[in-house]
Amino acid sequence: MFRQFYPHVIEFIGAINPQLFREVKGKLKPKNVVIVSLASIIGQVLLYLYLNNLLPTLEHRYSNRYCTSTPADSYSNLGVCQEDLLGNIMALKELWWLDLFTTMSIMGIFILLVVGSYMLITDISKENTRNTLNFLRLTPQSAMTIMGGKMLGVPILVYLFGALALPLHFFAGLKANIPPVLIFGFYLVLGASCLFFYTASLLFSLISNGLGGFQAWLGSLAIFFFCLTNMGVSLEAYRWSATSFDWFALFYPGMFLAYLVKATFLSPNTIGYLSIEGLSNLNWYGNFWWQNSWTGFALIIANYGVWTFWLWQGVKRRFHNPHEVAISKYHSYLISACFIVFNLGFTLQENSLSGSDFKDKLIVFLIINFFYLLLITLALTPQRQTLLDWSRFRYENSNHRHLVKDLLLGEKSPAIGAIALNILLMNLYVTPAIVIFSWGEDKVLMLTGLILGALMMVIYATIYQLLLLLKTRKRNLIATSVVSFLIIAPLWSFIITSGSGLANFWLFSPFPAVAVGEVSFLPLLGSFLTQVAVIIGFNYQLKKMLNKAGESETKALLS
Repeated sequence: MFRQFYPHVIEFIGAINPQLFREVKGKLKPKNVVIVSLASIIGQVLLYLYLNNLLPTLEHRYSNRYCTSTPADSYSNLGVCQEDLLGNIMALKELWWLDLFTTMSIMGIFILLVVGSYMLITDISKENTRNTLNFLRLTPQSAMTIMGGKMLGVPILVYLFGALALPLHFFAGLKANIPPVLIFGFYLVLGASCLFFYTASLLFSLISNGLGGFQAWLGSLAIFFFCLTNMGVSLEAYRWSATSFDWFALFYPGMFLAYLVKATFLSPNTIGYLSIEGLSNLNWYGNFWWQNSWTGFALIIANYGVWTFWLWQGVKRRFHNPHEVAISKYHSYLISACFIVFNLGFTLQENSLSGSDFKDKLIVFLIINFFYLLLITLALTPQRQTLLDWSRFRYENSNHRHLVKDLLLGEKSPAIGAIALNILLMNLYVTPAIVIFSWGEDKVLMLTGLILGALMMVIYATIYQLLLLLKTRKRNLIATSVVSFLIIAPLWSFIITSGSGLANFWLFSPFPAVAVGEVSFLPLLGSFLTQVAVIIGFNYQLKKMLNKAGESETKALLS
């Protein structure tokens, strides 16, 4: 029957999406289907038998998780399971089914996200190595068709593994008294998370093709540790950090399981994990949006939707032109606006904040902002040849005005102006919060730290752009190494000096807000003037190099 049905399915898929047809035909072979099906079924049987072995019996009836118990005697805390009138052990079967449901859910999350992402990155890496990805670029199919076909086709064996587990998983949820609509809600959240992480994996594979075989391991391990960390937090936490770090929990689909656990109406002390209190205490701009399951569902899906959309813009750009920057400058401003709105919302989780409490939250906020701006710098900064083409155009069209517009919106111009504007927009948004929630001197110091941090970020971006103009083939490695050293140097200085002079070192670090309260006015002024002078000097050097390169390129073409 399978041999008769299989060709018709393949033909139907080929008519819808040729790329999906190519992937399915290569991976969904009878041998692979049988192996994956057996692995899924055997895994479910073993899990069922393992958990079934944990149920209380007449021989093992002491201190069991799945039964109501009473003390065995007045001298011992050891509990003994109760029996019904027929002499059978009274087991909490709903709790047992809930444990089975939760275990399968968490295992499914790891298998779908980690294994699926690994397969996608490996596939794109192989396509790059064989140079077949350039062939796909020449086809009339759109990036949506090709990359969408890969997202559906490359991990199709993983989908098959999960689909075979759905009947037992859904049945376990029903037996645990979880409403079916919430189970389907979890499936939608899991699907949205797959779409997000698979899109991120595609973008990572397109922009990091120089890593070779290490590419897939790096990407999948990053997702694995992200899921592992958030799994531990969601299982155990009764209250989260009340800082911007809580935002990352929204990208872990297992967080939604707390709503399903609550719907069973079992005692939280009896269950012992996935407490709803963590979600109930989670705020965004002082509002308890996550107390209701469907409001929380909508916000989780919206969060996935926003960032999947922006990741997909990068995938389309890098697919059509592998030498193009990952995002346009215009899109970077919109992405920064989305980012700062989300990030500040999780910083202001409480309606009333003391000055010191807000300062601690602000430092976490600035740390996350800094790493975001690093990613924006990497995504916006053009390579050497792109800058040479731009500089030659500027040299040949000396009457071309609109330089500021070109620097802020142009596709091939240096990225420093756009990065500076991104920083300005983000800082303007956070400034009212600093003015409202800080007091006295703290207000001035925090604003000073914000300005110094912005200047340091512009310095890093300028240095990175300058180093990408080097003629050596290892310019990307050199630029990344130099900027990384400048970022971690303050930490090294702290270790070497055992903390003495820490404040002065950290004024020239990515996080000067940590140290502005520890130094006097003159070091702050000196730091500000030094940073401004460095920015002016480096940008003057960059302009000089680009003008010289444009002149040289023009002469080379004319000759």
